[in-house]
Amino acid sequence: MRSAALSCEDTLDMFIEHKAKPTHPLRLLQKDSLMASIKSHVWTFTTFALAVQELARELPPRVTLRQLLTFALIVEEVSMGRDVTIAEIRKKAGSDKLGEELLGQSIGRSYQLFLKPTKKEPDALGWAYVEENEDDRREKFLRLTPEGEAVAIKIASYLKSPKPKDKP
Repeated sequence: MRSAALSCEDTLDMFIEHKAKPTHPLRLLQKDSLMASIKSHVWTFTTFALAVQELARELPPRVTLRQLLTFALIVEEVSMGRDVTIAEIRKKAGSDKLGEELLGQSIGRSYQLFLKPTKKEPDALGWAYVEENEDDRREKFLRLTPEGEAVAIKIASYLKSPKPKDKP
């Protein structure tokens, strides 16, 4: 007889692919589980997953979450018509739960992924560029290229997808 605990054969992939055996008394499917409390947010997670999936198609395989955060913050500021600097992105990202800056010293590697490809960064995406402030050359603004805007609009369309109507 099989135990109630999940075996090593019962992986997350099996649940995603609907291959798990339905006879398991899975705690995550019980009414009193945490899963039951998040079920009402399924469309939020669906749209989030679609947006992340679309980004995964566009991004090189080794992109970090912090690099993705950097792009999202650049897009946010640019979409509001604001000039955004590297220092502002770093500040806006804030700190982690230990009080360390999320984009501390890694900010250079984070935003450079989105600039034009170079010998040093051959996998760079060309979604952004740096423009000097004409009034203060020490200040540099991050801007989106047409390719970066297209990716941002594609992601926004996934996030704004209308919630499907419940079937009667």
